[in-house]
Amino acid sequence: MDLPFTGFELTFIIIAFLVFSLFGLASVCIEPRHSHPEDNKLSKNHLKYLKFKH
Repeated sequence: MDLPFTGFELTFIIIAFLVFSLFGLASVCIEPRHSHPEDNKLSKNHLKYLKFKH
């Protein structure tokens, strides 16, 4: 049975898969800088909502 890819092609495919997997994991795990609402200035209505929520 003949392999569909050469060793060089398989190496490139595996490296590309690992790079895209790492970028995908990083985009899921790393939070953006402005994701925390306490860092931003909150409006009075938003503060009322937060107080009512808890």
